[in-house]
Amino acid sequence: MRRLASFSAALCVAALPALAEPKPPIDPGLAASDKTLLQDDDKATAELQRRLRSQVAYRNGLLVIVDRSGTSPGVTVMPATVMWGIDCSDNGLAVTFGAGSGDTDNGLALQLTGAAISDDKCARIAPAVGDAMLAIAKGN
Repeated sequence: MRRLASFSAALCVAALPALAEPKPPIDPGLAASDKTLLQDDDKATAELQRRLRSQVAYRNGLLVIVDRSGTSPGVTVMPATVMWGIDCSDNGLAVTFGAGSGDTDNGLALQLTGAAISDDKCARIAPAVGDAMLAIAKGN
């Protein structure tokens, strides 16, 4: 059974390159409303953490990622020890899982907002989103 779990986890990680491209939000109006949301750092932080927790869960050493984006929604399961990062750009804020980022097609990108985020704003919001992701990966 342990071999099957290891094989399944390896298979999930091997499939990541095809899933790496960050995806736009389902509703085009969401990016516009997120632009307004991002004007208040505290509200934006709380909302992005809520979105992360609604799409990523820890279960018995695994991360269960439910991508609700419009182009290819689905569920991905991978080891909780997988490398992850928070990326901000003109395309919004995304959590990437796997080796690399959505820009390098070497990981899975979970887009939390499609509104552009400046480096300055990212430096204020992304660490709190990262704290939430770290807590999830630890099973909290």
